[in-house]
Amino acid sequence: MKKIIVMLFALVAFTACDNKNIAQDAYKGLDKQEKEAALLDSITLEARRTFDDFKLALQMKDSTMTNFIVKQEYIVDENGRTRQEHLWIRDVYQDGEVLKGIVDNQPQITKEVKLNDTIVIDDQKISDWMFYKVEPTDSIARVIGGYSVKYMRNQLSDAEKVEFDKQYKAKFD
Repeated sequence: MKKIIVMLFALVAFTACDNKNIAQDAYKGLDKQEKEAALLDSITLEARRTFDDFKLALQMKDSTMTNFIVKQEYIVDENGRTRQEHLWIRDVYQDGEVLKGIVDNQPQITKEVKLNDTIVIDDQKISDWMFYKVEPTDSIARVIGGYSVKYMRNQLSDAEKVEFDKQYKAKFD
C-alpha cells in the first residue's frame, strides 16, 4: 500500500512539473505573440507615416518606378470580437483626389471587398506600401517601402531568402 501511495505522490508531482512547464511555455508563446503584434503595429505606423513618399513617387510617373501596391486593413466585428485582415491592393493609380487599386488577395474574413474589386484606398487604413525602382546601373529592381514584406523576409534562412527574392524578382535592402 505504501508503494502505491508513494507512486501516486510521485506521479502527481511529476504531472504538476509538466503542467508548470506547459504553463511557462504557453506564457513564453503569448509573450512572443504580443511582442510580434507590437512590432507589426510599429510597421503599420511607419507605413502610414511615410505614405506621402509613396504618393509622391506615384505622381512622378517615373518609368524606373513600377509595381505600386498598398496593403489596406479591414476590421471585422464578429459577435463582439474584432478581427483584422490586411489585403494587398495592386495597380494603384490616382483618380482625381483619391487613389484607387485592385484587390489582389482573396479575402478570408472581410465581406467588404472581393478579389479583383476596384476600390478607393483609405489613407487611414494603410498597413504597408511598396513599389519597385530600377536604377540605371542595376538589372534588378529594388523594393522601396514593403516594411511587412521585409520583416517576413528577415525571418527566413539564407537559402529561403534566395528563393523569396526570386519569387519577388527584386532586391531587398
